[in-house]
Amino acid sequence: MAQSQEIVCALCRKASSDFDAINQKINQAKTPAEKAPHARELIEKVEAVANEHRQSQGTLALACMELLNLRKQTAQMIIRLQER
Repeated sequence: MAQSQEIVCALCRKASSDFDAINQKINQAKTPAEKAPHARELIEKVEAVANEHRQSQGTLALACMELLNLRKQTAQMIIRLQER
């Protein structure tokens, strides 16, 4: 049984609906070429949220930055697939 998890970080909670909407666009696109513009949009959003975190310190900020980095890496892989 999966439990619902609340996002503790206010910055990430605020950006969550944007991330979900962009991920949905990526998942609905059929080809890497169709996914790439949404992946670029995701990278832009990740970088904006990461910039907001740069003022923060502590374990929560570090965890958020790690998650943001994973989102960015995933988007970058999609773009690399499109470029092939």
